[in-house]
Amino acid sequence: MKIVIAGGGTAGHVLPALAVANEIRNRFNHAEIVFIGSKGGADEKLIPAENYQIKYLPKADFPRKINLSALTFIPRFSTALIKSLLLLRGANVAIGFGGYVATPMYVAARILNIPIAIHEANVIPGLANRVGRKWAKVVAVFNPVSNWKNQHVIGFPMRKSITDSAKLNGKELLLAKEAARKELGLTLEGKVLLVMGGSLGAQKINDAIVEIASTLIENKISILLLAGTGKSTLAKTIDSENYLQIPYLTKMESAYLAADFVVARGGAGTCAEIEAMGLPAIFIPLSIGNGEQVANAERYAARGSAKILPNSNLTSDNLLSIILEANNSFTEFSKVAATNKGNKLSAASDFVDLIDEEIFHSSKRRI
Repeated sequence: MKIVIAGGGTAGHVLPALAVANEIRNRFNHAEIVFIGSKGGADEKLIPAENYQIKYLPKADFPRKINLSALTFIPRFSTALIKSLLLLRGANVAIGFGGYVATPMYVAARILNIPIAIHEANVIPGLANRVGRKWAKVVAVFNPVSNWKNQHVIGFPMRKSITDSAKLNGKELLLAKEAARKELGLTLEGKVLLVMGGSLGAQKINDAIVEIASTLIENKISILLLAGTGKSTLAKTIDSENYLQIPYLTKMESAYLAADFVVARGGAGTCAEIEAMGLPAIFIPLSIGNGEQVANAERYAARGSAKILPNSNLTSDNLLSIILEANNSFTEFSKVAATNKGNKLSAASDFVDLIDEEIFHSSKRRI
């Protein structure tokens, strides 16, 4: 059995793809799993670290404006399509999670008549999955997508370490929180604010947090800043036991367990993990692509488990104000967030169930 998976680019695409690949590997010991990815993306490090083979396509993202990149799009996409056709030879299924590497794989699978399964994480789908959905035998989504027929709402495939942590409650959760803070070298007293701008980081958020760190610490809020791997080292840092700044944390469950609330962008994976851990959040979504980050964040703000600070309004003063507001109403804020803790933790397994039934034709129960 040969399975080809495209989930390249950002960690938001790669991590759910890995969660599904691990589930497939656990069920089908002899399956050959091949990832299609992109040089310079998060997949270049994350996928080999999980002992999967990865083949690279040239970057062929669809141009949104007329520039030099737009002029070279057709030859780049053609090259990516030819490579995808070669990589898909003998495949039983092509599984995509969106992103620009998925589009040529979907087209190649269609040409070769290879079944397609897609997972869409955002409330507003990107171009790749809008293309793939038209030909897919399995369409799975994190949350319902408007006007998509035959979609299966399964949640977001997450790492086992995250789902295991999300299941903790009561005394077990308190002990895990204490252990996570000790592991990271954070104080056991007061609240911990986790700040992250995605795997590559967000310089604007980083700079704002550094400026207001001393005031937050005065208010008994410790800071865990995941500054990102795509940005240069911050010019400033804070010398305090209540401040920890690191580029990236592989064991994200430790960060979530240590934290009481979160400042983050609005990527679907980030939203899913924050929701699963039952943490209240302040989202600073980017208005990029189809506006999916804003739509993701608004879903949580509408039910009261998150606040939104538009990126255009991001200043150190505005960020400080909304953090202190969340801190002052923390009891109610956190109570709402906790109502969805531990929901939809079987998405990876459910997605493989669908593929097994609809494509491999097993007699498992339909979701």
